[in-house]
Amino acid sequence: MLSGIVKLLNERGALSVQEIALALGIDSSALRPMLEMLAAKGRVVKVEIPCKKACTGGCTESDSMTFYKVKRDA
Repeated sequence: MLSGIVKLLNERGALSVQEIALALGIDSSALRPMLEMLAAKGRVVKVEIPCKKACTGGCTESDSMTFYKVKRDA
């Protein structure tokens, strides 16, 4: 499953937790720990984008939407 997450992010670029969960057919609550593990291992990077006042849907945690992308070595 972890390699599937990395493969998906390689193919599609930065995706929200919700987009990754939908693409892989798993619940976002099960996905979050996997994303956190990949981030801790340096495989992916968490990117938080502030939500605008007129945000409609998607903003379920604090006032930001959380995206992940594959970490590229500089």
